[in-house]
Amino acid sequence: MAKLSTQDAERFYFEQFRRVYTLPDGKIDYGDKPDIILNTGLKTIGIEVTRLYLTAGGQLASEQRQKPFREKVVRSAQEIYRATGGSIELSFNFNPAAPITPDRLNTLPAELANIAKRMDANALGKSGQIYPLQVIPEIANIYFTGEHYSDPHWRIFQVSSLTEMSFAALEAIVREKEVKSKQYKKCNSYWLLVIVDWTDRGQNQEIRVEGLNISSKVFKKIIIYKWGYNHIVEIKA
Repeated sequence: MAKLSTQDAERFYFEQFRRVYTLPDGKIDYGDKPDIILNTGLKTIGIEVTRLYLTAGGQLASEQRQKPFREKVVRSAQEIYRATGGSIELSFNFNPAAPITPDRLNTLPAELANIAKRMDANALGKSGQIYPLQVIPEIANIYFTGEHYSDPHWRIFQVSSLTEMSFAALEAIVREKEVKSKQYKKCNSYWLLVIVDWTDRGQNQEIRVEGLNISSKVFKKIIIYKWGYNHIVEIKA
């Protein structure tokens, strides 16, 4: 999905959700605090929309922080390498168990450029993967084509395994939104719609869970919706 503002993304996800989930008949208004108000004529339902990330955005290992770090490292490393006349193309798979730190943003590009330079002379006709785990812990593996190019471009290919949704992460979101509910417009009841976007590596996870039980004094329903797959888990709090 193209990059959208937070409000536009919430509207997009909700419009996809309402196609596969039967809502009470009524008028829908988009706004803020909560994000959506469904007015049935007899009652109003406030629906708050949020996203479930694998790792909280404030943590160094989160996709939200690591993605721009990876892009900066590869871009800087390619500039260093090309300035020396290098001509091979590389693709990098970063190791999620060894996240890039702010300090390593300054040293990692040169290390990648040096590895590429050593490969350059022997690359012709060879292709495959190298695994510099002991050399550079932030890199899981590097793939090269074995060809030389006049205008080489380096890329990132990130391989990740699908993990199961964390109960603790979900409950943390519920509690956070409960606190913020004091700012909501007055409604007869409130729902929490938790989105998992499979196109975002920072969110993609398996939401089919059994025995999930989260109580809430604010939200009558907590619904987890995996957009694109139409997987829905509903918790009646």
